[in-house]
Amino acid sequence: MITKTLRFTLLALTATVVFSSCKGKNDTPSPSPNVPNVPNVKHAERKDVIGKVEQMTVYKHDKKGQVVSSSVVTYDRLLRPLTGTYSAFKEGKFVPSEYNNYVYDSEGRLVIHKHGEVGFPGFEERYTYYNGLLVSYEEYSESAGRNTKTVLYTNDKGKRVSSYTVEQDERSTEKTEMYSSFAYKDGKEIETVYSDKARTKIVKVAETIYDDLGRIIQQETRGTNMYSGKPEKYHYHSETKYGIFGEELSALFDSYDEKGTATMRDLDVLTYTKYNDQGLPIEGIETSDGRQEKTTIEYKFFK
Repeated sequence: MITKTLRFTLLALTATVVFSSCKGKNDTPSPSPNVPNVPNVKHAERKDVIGKVEQMTVYKHDKKGQVVSSSVVTYDRLLRPLTGTYSAFKEGKFVPSEYNNYVYDSEGRLVIHKHGEVGFPGFEERYTYYNGLLVSYEEYSESAGRNTKTVLYTNDKGKRVSSYTVEQDERSTEKTEMYSSFAYKDGKEIETVYSDKARTKIVKVAETIYDDLGRIIQQETRGTNMYSGKPEKYHYHSETKYGIFGEELSALFDSYDEKGTATMRDLDVLTYTKYNDQGLPIEGIETSDGRQEKTTIEYKFFK
C-alpha cells in the first residue's frame, strides 16, 4: 500500500511532533489533531524517513472520538525500533501496560529483545552471530521458567540449511527437542520440522516467502498437534503487508480442517485516510472482526 518513489525532505524539527495535540485539563490528546490533510501528496517511502523520524505515537479512539490508548515507538537513526510502550488512557492519564525493548550490537544487529506486561515477569530473546550470520537464538520466559534455544546452520550464501531446537523447563529435567531441515524452491523457504534426530517423524512443514527486509509476507503451514492427547492435523495460511515503519497494514490468517474446508478467517486492516505535507500518515482506520477504530498519529524528529 505504500506507493511509488519520491524523496522528501522532512523538516528538521527539534523534538517536535508533526502535529500537536491540544491538551485538556486532564492532558487528554485531541481526537482530531489540527493539521490539514494534504490529499495529493505522494506517500513517503521508508528511505525518506530513515535518520529523521525519532518517535511515532499512535492514538486509538472510541466511537465518540475520545482517545482510549496510545502506542509509542522510538527509533534510532537507522529506523530500528528501540522501545515500544502500549498504554491505556484511564482517569485522565496514560497507564503503560505493555513494553518492548531492543538492543543492537556494534554492527547494528539485534542481540536482545525484552517484552511483556508491565509489572509482570516478561520474556527475553537473545541472538548470537558468527561471521556476520545468525547462528543461535534463545527465548526465556520468566514466568514459566522455560528456556528455548535454537541453533542454526547455514550455507556459504547465508541461507539456513538445518536447525536444532531444545525447550527446557527449569522445574523439570524433561526437555523437548525439534530438528529442522530447509530447502528453497520458487522463491520460498521450505522448513520441515521433525521430532526426532534421525528426521523420520515430521510434525510440521512451513513454506515461507520473505520480503527484502527479511519479514514474512506469506506462509503456508501444515502439521500435527499433540496437545489434546491425540494427533490433530492443522493447516494455516497467512499473508502480511507492511508500512514504512514496519507496521502491519494488513494481516490475513486462514485456518483449514483436514479436508481443506475453511474453518476460520481473521483479517486485520489498517487504512490510512489522511497524510501531512511530508507524505506521512496522520490518520487512519483499523478494521478487525468487523469493528473499526479511528487512529491518529504524531511524529517526533531527530534534531
